[in-house]
Amino acid sequence: MIGLACAFELSRRGHSVTVFDPAGPARSTSWAAAGMIAPAYEVMLHGGGADTPLARLCFESAELWPAFACALQQESGLPLGYCRAPTLALARTAEEKQRLESLAGILDKAGRRAAWGNAGQVRARLGLSGDILAVLQLPDDHQVDNRRLLQAFRRNQGQGRFGISPRAIESRNDLGHDYDAIVWARGVRETGVETLVKGQALALEPVSGLPRDVLRYGSGYIVPKADRIVIGASSEEGFLHEGVSPTTIRALLDAAISVLPALSQTDIIETWSGLRPKRAEGLPVIGEVAPGEFTAAAHYRNGVLLAPATARRIADMIDGLPERPDAASFSPGMAGVHDAAPLDL
Repeated sequence: MIGLACAFELSRRGHSVTVFDPAGPARSTSWAAAGMIAPAYEVMLHGGGADTPLARLCFESAELWPAFACALQQESGLPLGYCRAPTLALARTAEEKQRLESLAGILDKAGRRAAWGNAGQVRARLGLSGDILAVLQLPDDHQVDNRRLLQAFRRNQGQGRFGISPRAIESRNDLGHDYDAIVWARGVRETGVETLVKGQALALEPVSGLPRDVLRYGSGYIVPKADRIVIGASSEEGFLHEGVSPTTIRALLDAAISVLPALSQTDIIETWSGLRPKRAEGLPVIGEVAPGEFTAAAHYRNGVLLAPATARRIADMIDGLPERPDAASFSPGMAGVHDAAPLDL
């Protein structure tokens, strides 16, 4: 997602771009994502308030998404499943309600949007469990279909927007061309990545009549797509293996059914696991790592959300435009990006 977004933005600015990608989309974290664009809910999950460098970057990127999605859809001719309907944050317990109240206060103080819904009316309208105590609407949080998004990016290369080569490169010397700039966007293989966090999720067969709203509850979510309902996700730093655990998948499904009981009427069509690259404090790596070499990686759980802002910042750096005031927060440091130890994932 990040590499293709950077390629798209650079090509729109007139650069000739080649993407080197030996794996293909089906093996990427982007393929396994839920496609949520959720800067407000991330404030609660990440902590620290709405004025941290990460929170500001998340809101910056969310504000870029409408124009970014419009441009990509127009140029690819493919629907992205981009939907700006507000996300509904749900409280199932008194503790979760208190966390939502805290989030609402933080957002209000920062001038960000949030509105309480009538819990009884929302439960009746969407068929939610009677255990839902409170509903907070988050207009800044929405979604896109991440798999359609990847298809649209790749359609652009077929139309001459940029080229994709199925080659792996480990250093600038592997290219054999005198490129003006290189962007390393390999996710878990860049400097600054300190932890790999495993996530497991599943998809259900769509059911007619179920709500189309994105539902968030604690660390869980229900994200309806045209061809699937994505349920997630675990967050495991101390995992024993990289594969799917039936016990974890069952727990995720049970939690979703406890929020939306009608999900018990449908079947699991897919399960998966992936590894999220996490840097200190969850900050992505965006910046120049050596003269003419840049890195855009370690986006942890916000790769889809942060794609437009990351692409714009990388393109600005390559074009020699002034850095943003918070650029140092995302700096990759002094080590060469290709010196990072490869991880065979």
